[in-house]
Amino acid sequence: LARRMMGEASQDLLSRVLPSCFKVTDLSKDVQIEKTRLPAFAASLASALPKGMHHTAHHFIGSTEETVAYFVVLDTLNFGSGFFEHLAPYKAEPGYYAVASALRDWFARDGAPSPGTLKAMTPNRIAELLAQQNTPELSQLMTWFSNALRELGQFTDEILGGKFEHLLTLSKHKAPEMVALLCRMPMFRDEAMIGGREIYFLKRAQICVQDISIAAAEDGLGALQIDELNRLTVFADNMLPFILEAEGVLTYSDSLSQRIQRGEDLGMGSQAEIELRANSIVACELLRWDLADKGVITTAREIDFALWNIGDRQAGAGAKRLHVCRSYFY
Repeated sequence: LARRMMGEASQDLLSRVLPSCFKVTDLSKDVQIEKTRLPAFAASLASALPKGMHHTAHHFIGSTEETVAYFVVLDTLNFGSGFFEHLAPYKAEPGYYAVASALRDWFARDGAPSPGTLKAMTPNRIAELLAQQNTPELSQLMTWFSNALRELGQFTDEILGGKFEHLLTLSKHKAPEMVALLCRMPMFRDEAMIGGREIYFLKRAQICVQDISIAAAEDGLGALQIDELNRLTVFADNMLPFILEAEGVLTYSDSLSQRIQRGEDLGMGSQAEIELRANSIVACELLRWDLADKGVITTAREIDFALWNIGDRQAGAGAKRLHVCRSYFY
């Protein structure tokens, strides 16, 4: 494994994700990868890989500047799954789709927000924009949402010169540079510590690059073209371990399984939470390698797209639950 990874690693932030997650597999106590399951699952996954990736009607597409602004704002708020049981549906859409749709309607009504608007964001104001009540159950989420948007406003003003599309020009339209630029915002810098080691996930920064790249390909916004997308890993959240465990690719200790089934908050940065996310990233990389050995050349982001959609269909349909973690990373 080390030899296969050495050729892909370079001295940028994104290159730290896979090596650090592979280290976690050596330290894991509660989550294991069942490597004997990889070939069979890779074979079944091949037919689910997307022939093309598309945005749904939940998302907003406008001018180049508006489109970049929308997806940067969306992925600034692309977290909070641990609070979704308390989030009111928006136009009958739950969870992530509620947030995406409410932001779509805000952009359609008012256009892209200025950096000043974002820097002035409050918990009550973002609750209003998302058609939520700032209840005690949601107060932490709304505080995190407003903090993240204020951070984005400052970043857009001071680093991007007030224009969201400068995210692409400053990063030279390269995915690793764009991820590193976004991670200059502390709430985007998705890292953790385990066994004295820094572990990198960078979920929201990576998925922001992914979202913008899909808009570029799908909507003819050529100015949004992004290079080196094959450098992205999967986007580690609670959906990937859910579906990988359901398929037998991941196995959990009895104690972790019980904690997940009880709906216990595992805690942001806890060992169990880090093991779940890191082993998911590694398992997906091993699936990618197995698919390549079978002659199916694909990318981690395509594997993520396929797995997330499989998991989204299965979540809530059986006895198994997604793990809960109240975090501003996913």
